[in-house]
Amino acid sequence: MTQQLHELSEWFESHKGETLLIRKNELSTGLQQIFDIDQVTLQLDHISVVKNDSNIDDYIPSQELVLHGEGSIKSAEGMKDLPQNAYEIPLFGRIVTTKEANGLKLETEKALYEIYPN
Repeated sequence: MTQQLHELSEWFESHKGETLLIRKNELSTGLQQIFDIDQVTLQLDHISVVKNDSNIDDYIPSQELVLHGEGSIKSAEGMKDLPQNAYEIPLFGRIVTTKEANGLKLETEKALYEIYPN
């Protein structure tokens, strides 16, 4: 995962200062079917990686990629400010990244993220 985390970090570093559109498609366990979609707009300021050494259960990832910056999240009630000016991408299990001409796809065991500069 270290190489993929490095590639992810580089991609996000190259987009600092830009507004990103992030679509998170949450996958149902075992079925690989999408059951929840979130959409976030984020003005990327910087990124950080958080390592969680204690693996208490399957709900806490060993690492998280944190995107820092002002943003908003689209909810059923409309647009709301992003809490704490940060968006966390938990890195569970196997990570697959696909660079596209206009963005990046990141798939973990629990979600598929589609990220595009806006």
